[in-house]
Amino acid sequence: MPPLKVSAVQRDIESLIKLLGGTADERLRFWEIVKGITTPVQLRAATKALERIQTQAGGIKELAKDLKAQAGKVNG
Repeated sequence: MPPLKVSAVQRDIESLIKLLGGTADERLRFWEIVKGITTPVQLRAATKALERIQTQAGGIKELAKDLKAQAGKVNG
């Protein structure tokens, strides 16, 4: 029985948010603010920053491989 109550509450909240009108992004932003989570813009910015860090880490890994190969040539 509890899942039915949760489902009903979810439908009620969804209906209330739809009453606000606006775009889907605006409704999502409102819901996230209500829940106390970051705004969609902040989430996208954090995601992009993480992608840049991952790209840089990949470059560093390749550089380390090259350095290791060069060091092997010097020692060998």
